[in-house]
Amino acid sequence: MSEKGDRQKVIQEILESSKISSQGELLSILESRGFATTQATLSRDLSALKIIKIPDDEKGYIYKIPREFQPSYNNLEGSSPLHTCRSVAFSHNLAVLKCLPSFAPSVAMILDRVGMREIVGTIAGDDTILIILAENISHERFKELLLERLPELRGRI
Repeated sequence: MSEKGDRQKVIQEILESSKISSQGELLSILESRGFATTQATLSRDLSALKIIKIPDDEKGYIYKIPREFQPSYNNLEGSSPLHTCRSVAFSHNLAVLKCLPSFAPSVAMILDRVGMREIVGTIAGDDTILIILAENISHERFKELLLERLPELRGRI
């Protein structure tokens, strides 16, 4: 196996057996196991392995191998990322949309592409989307328009 393959196998072993919350922590463990690598290389490895971050009561967020986390998504109706949306809250001209972990970027992309003039822009994290609203729209009206354009959100927000 190549050095890259060996390193990625060790990354998987580490993530299966430990709660790792940062790339720095993972880099230290890799180094102790004989893999001197850079943060950029580690970031590419995590991307190639499709590693996700999920909430953890002890450490905030931890890295996980997707197959270990997949069961919580099995009950989703359909395949649209919009089915992962869980709630929306408002403050002034801001809306905060909560999703299942790792789905916020996909949902934000849909919001950006739907072309609603009421949405000035979006910023997505792992499970949260900040939606900047046009100043002249009420929260109720925005929600109505959003549900008209994206009916998959009905009953979810």
